[in-house]
Amino acid sequence: MDNTNQYPGGNTSPGGEENRNMLGNTGGRDPKEFQLHIPEEALRFGDEGQDTLQSFSDSYQKDGGEKKRQQDKKQRKKDKKEMKAREKIKGRRNRWLFRCVWLSMIVMVSIMTARYLLVGVNDMLAVSRSSSATVSVELEEDCTIQDVANALEKSGAIQNSFFFTMYCIVTGADDGFGQGSYEVETNLDYEAIVNYLQSNTNRKDVVRITFPEGVNLQEIAQMLEENEVCTVEEVLEAANSSDYDVYDFVSAITNADERYYKLEGYLFPDTYDFYKGEDPKVALGKMINTCQTRFSKEMREKAEEMGYTIDEVLTLASIVQAEATDEKDMTMIAGILQNRLENGSSHDIYRLQCDSTVYYPYANKSQVPEDKLENFTSTYDTYTIEGLPPGPICSPGLDAIRAVLEPSPDSAGVYYFCHDEEGNAYYASTASQHEANLRAAGLAE
Repeated sequence: MDNTNQYPGGNTSPGGEENRNMLGNTGGRDPKEFQLHIPEEALRFGDEGQDTLQSFSDSYQKDGGEKKRQQDKKQRKKDKKEMKAREKIKGRRNRWLFRCVWLSMIVMVSIMTARYLLVGVNDMLAVSRSSSATVSVELEEDCTIQDVANALEKSGAIQNSFFFTMYCIVTGADDGFGQGSYEVETNLDYEAIVNYLQSNTNRKDVVRITFPEGVNLQEIAQMLEENEVCTVEEVLEAANSSDYDVYDFVSAITNADERYYKLEGYLFPDTYDFYKGEDPKVALGKMINTCQTRFSKEMREKAEEMGYTIDEVLTLASIVQAEATDEKDMTMIAGILQNRLENGSSHDIYRLQCDSTVYYPYANKSQVPEDKLENFTSTYDTYTIEGLPPGPICSPGLDAIRAVLEPSPDSAGVYYFCHDEEGNAYYASTASQHEANLRAAGLAE
């Protein structure tokens, strides 16, 4: 007999096979493998798009759960709203804190910048350097504006090299500094310092050199180098340049290629002030300018009257300067040389024959380098050439120049001269008289 409970219509009881199939319809999977996936957002606030958790047992939940779900939903919305409100308040607090920190940083930077600018402005105006003192400032050759600023700061003339550099760049004063030694007062503002340093008249590294009459160009170059004005090489190079052709008596030289040094004889012997490290062109320019000034208009007119150019007068005067022992001797020798040039051929005299020209461009035999001495021959040697040498052999003084322009009347008819060891002069009109003078002066047997 079938003990299965029967219901009208042939259905089995709720506990029958059909219900068992429905409950057991899990796809053949072990219930232990069942996994439930719930998003994190749904855990915090619930899933607004779905009221309840869906499962195969929903149809068996009671109606009383619907009301609880509605309450839970409202609570989640409330919690979410409250959290958003808290986050909004927190965000406002964070923004306020950030603004405070940012504002504090701006204030601090502004204070530091203002203080730095104030220090710089005070230094520029010398407000912070009210005490008066003098410091030494050394500027090197080819110094940059930064070098100048560093030298000033190191000496204590200023307090801020950066501000001084910026000041010079902005005002366009960064390109006028040169080598030199200066004594700078510490209470000067930037403008006064710039003006002071850019004026050579304020330099303290000044050397005074006296060039004696009769000094030649090589000796001049050596003296300039010994006093740290410029080097021998720089002077000799400048002496053969065309930088001085702006002077009419220099531009009138037509045989520069025949001369050892173009400017020989044009560097007037006198006392000059030079700056250490001075441009050789500037240094020689001082001496040429003096020569042009000392060779007066009256002298030019006298030379022209005698038929001489300025160069010929200086050439003759340089030989007179080298040969004579005193001013009176100069006027005699000047007349004798002119006699030889003008009338020498009538007395079988065709050369000036002056010892001072034999070793030019050197002053004497002892100055000729040993490796050149044996075969040395000067193109200025008046024992081998006729007439005047190509140019002056030294720098003549005013007395020698005047002697050429105004020779002694006693030199008329005189063609020879010599000196003994004491500098006593002997003059002669004939060769036989001259030979006798040579013996008397101890120059011949």
